[in-house]
Formats: sequence, structure tokens, C-alpha cells
Amino acid sequence: MSHMQQQNDHENSPGDELDRLLDAALKQYAAVQPREGLEGRILARMRSETAERAGHAWWRWLRAAAAVGAFAVVIAMTLRPHARPQPMVAQHPSVAQPAAKLAASSQQRKAVQRPTRRVHAVADIQVPKALPKLDQFPSPQPLSEQEKLLASYVAVYPKQAALLAKLRTEELERERIEEQSKSASKDAENSDQE
Repeated sequence: MSHMQQQNDHENSPGDELDRLLDAALKQYAAVQPREGLEGRILARMRSETAERAGHAWWRWLRAAAAVGAFAVVIAMTLRPHARPQPMVAQHPSVAQPAAKLAASSQQRKAVQRPTRRVHAVADIQVPKALPKLDQFPSPQPLSEQEKLLASYVAVYPKQAALLAKLRTEELERERIEEQSKSASKDAENSDQE
């Protein structure tokens, strides 16, 4: 049999027919074009994601600015000098001047004061009233209950009282030195930050 005849017999066999159908199907499958608009949809999605990321970028900057602002407020609050409270002074009428005399003198002051007309009042400034001058400061007062107990303890146990007083004085001195060193170190930190 010739080569040609073998080829024709081979082509006419049922297995060859199946091979040809499979080859044709595979060629058709491989030659399929992508669906229309698929590339456009992918590109549009990529563009929207980029725009979305850019839209979120300003939120990041806003959060960062808020954090920096809060940090600046905290720093400003810590560096600002704090107002120190003024010590309270006890106001006791003197023993030499009775309370009735004080009341009479304050009534005389009220009677002498005349209403004044303010032309340019910028701010009301409260001026504390002057207290009467005492012959002795602090004015003599009767001993409190604690002071009486302390005096009786010192009278009964003078050595122990002296030892306790010495220890307490040393302790107060140590506390004072610690406070001074703390305030000096705070002042040094503040001057370094400026």
C-alpha cells in the first residue's frame, strides 16, 4: 500500500474523525476574543480605586494635623507658668481693740463714702480693705486644745520632746531641699525646651 492510501484510510477511520473534531474545537476555543468591554471595566475599576485612595489621603492629613494640634496644646499647657495660690492670712480682732469699736469705725467709713461716677471703667479692680494695725503680730490668742496638749507633753517629757522636735526639723529641712532641687530641675528642663 502506498503512503497515500494509508493516509486516506487513516483519515476515514472513526478515531480520526474524533481527533479532527477535537482539534477544530480547540482551535475555536483558543481563537476566542475577550468579551467586549472587559478591558474597559478593569481600567475603570483601577481608576476608581486610585481616586478613592486619593480621596482618603486628605483624611489622613486631617488626622495628622489634629494629632499635632492636640500635642501642641498639651505642650503649651505644661510650659505655661501656673498661678500660685496666695497664702491665706487669718483675720482676728485684736485683744486690745474690742469688736464694738471695730464695728463703729467700719460704720463711720461707710457713712463717709460717697457714690462716685466712673467715666471710663475698663475693669472693676477689687481693692481689699485695709485691716487695722495691731500692736503685736500675730495677735495673742488663747492656746488651742492641741497646743495645750503639746505644752503638757513637753513639761512631762522634755528630752523626748526635744528629740522629736529635732527629728521633725531635720525632716522638714530634707523636704525643703528636695522641693528646691525638683523646682530647679523643672526650671532647667523648661529653659532647655525654650
